[in-house]
Parts: sequence; structure tokens; C-alpha cells
Amino acid sequence: MSRTTRPTPDGRGIQPLPDAERVLGQIQRGEIRCGANAAREIAARHQAAYGNAVWGPDKDAAWADALTALRSTNR
Repeated sequence: MSRTTRPTPDGRGIQPLPDAERVLGQIQRGEIRCGANAAREIAARHQAAYGNAVWGPDKDAAWADALTALRSTNR
């Protein structure tokens, strides 16, 4: 049996797992990391790879521009 399916209640077939159940299983198995510590590590890797252009002095302006762009595309 795969990690994305389970037997049907009658035992004659298989059915896909709901997304939430599948993702929670991936988190429990360590296949996916989430939370504040994982986010900090990802941010540190991006900063190391791309420098302060990502997190530099204009980060607040970049964040505001991103939010404005999102709001204008979601209307």
C-alpha cells in the first residue's frame, strides 16, 4: 500500500488519502518541515545564497510592494 492511498472500507479496493491526512503523515515522518525554526533555516540559506538583496535595508519596501501586487491581482 502506498503512502497516498488506503484500503476502502469494504477491503476490495483503494482510495486516496485526504490532503490534510497525507500532509500530516509527511510531517510526522520528517519528509516535510514546518514551523518557525524551519522558516528561519530556509531564510538563512536564501540569505547565504543571494545576499542582503533579499533581506537588506529595503525589505520593508519590497514587502509592501509584494502585498500591493497581490492585492491588485486578487480583485
